[in-house]
Amino acid sequence: MAMNPRSAELPEPSSSARLGRQRRIRGWLWLTVPGTYGVLGAAYTVLPPLEGLNQPVERLLLAVQWLLVAFIPYAAVCVTILYQRYAEGSHNPLLAQESQRLQVHCRVMQNTLEQLVWFALCILPLATLLAPAQSRIVPILCVFFAFARFVYWWGYFRSGTIGRSPGVQLTFLLNIPLAIDVLARFARSLLL
Repeated sequence: MAMNPRSAELPEPSSSARLGRQRRIRGWLWLTVPGTYGVLGAAYTVLPPLEGLNQPVERLLLAVQWLLVAFIPYAAVCVTILYQRYAEGSHNPLLAQESQRLQVHCRVMQNTLEQLVWFALCILPLATLLAPAQSRIVPILCVFFAFARFVYWWGYFRSGTIGRSPGVQLTFLLNIPLAIDVLARFARSLLL
């Protein structure tokens, strides 16, 4: 029975190689941590409150509409994969005949979908829990999410797996606090 090369075990990296990778990953934190919260805070300060969003259902509709912006990186990578499969003649993904470039696009697509689900499952309930004046954070978060995913995609091609670091950090610096915030708001709403 032939072994699928994608499921083969990879050799463990040496401890010095692992430490080097970890150092390169941490090397982006000086920019991604203050950059994420600085950009989000500045955008929130500059953008005026949105009008006419007094009811939770109105804020939910706002989130649904702006999720289209967060969806753009996923749609873009899907269209790219469609074209690459056609151009390479890799019409059957079960044959594992994709180029390295196409494999990377497929990984980006899968990861972006996973992060988009996380983001959507947080932004939708958050929109209903926000005060009307706070609803301007919804478009800001959706635009930032799309930006983070494009950084992830670009980084993967720029520097391989280690190049994903800034995009991963931007995405998780958004998604993790967002999940915590919406869970805290939800818990508070149950107690009131």
